[in-house]
Amino acid sequence: MEHSSSALLCRACGLCCNGVLFDTVHLGPGDCREELKSLGMLIKHKKKYDFFHQPCSSFDNNCCSIYERRPERCRAFECQQLKRFFSGDITEKNVLATIMVALSKVTHLRKLLQQSGKINMKKSLSQQYKKVLAEPLDASCDLEAFKERSDLINAFEDLQKFLNQEFRIIPILLS
Repeated sequence: MEHSSSALLCRACGLCCNGVLFDTVHLGPGDCREELKSLGMLIKHKKKYDFFHQPCSSFDNNCCSIYERRPERCRAFECQQLKRFFSGDITEKNVLATIMVALSKVTHLRKLLQQSGKINMKKSLSQQYKKVLAEPLDASCDLEAFKERSDLINAFEDLQKFLNQEFRIIPILLS
């Protein structure tokens, strides 16, 4: 498989870096925390591990600004679409079509999140969703507010199911 094909597919997608597929990424044993911080990554520490939140602070314009020095897990990660493409099970055209479906679902969910309340683009998509859902609906709300909440829940669950089926290696459980 050509490097240019994988670069094209990854640049068209970005879901593994933009806070859609993951909330956080743990650093690997070979990653130098201080070097990554010096490159501008916002590295956190909790208990016995270092990690960074998604969306990645080094992800800009669907491109990794530290690609040659990116963390181990970023180097090693291949979504299901890339694995299928590398194995010859699907074509570049199929991958691009699947990416477009995913991005369309993400755009739809983001619009619903914006309608439902404040969103913070520095947070992962699931964190934004959880924050909106944590705000209780007043029983005196009109039916439209309940419908919007229902639409948001359905769109989030639809996106998660699609991501689990088409992109994630180990599907996450919906909570």
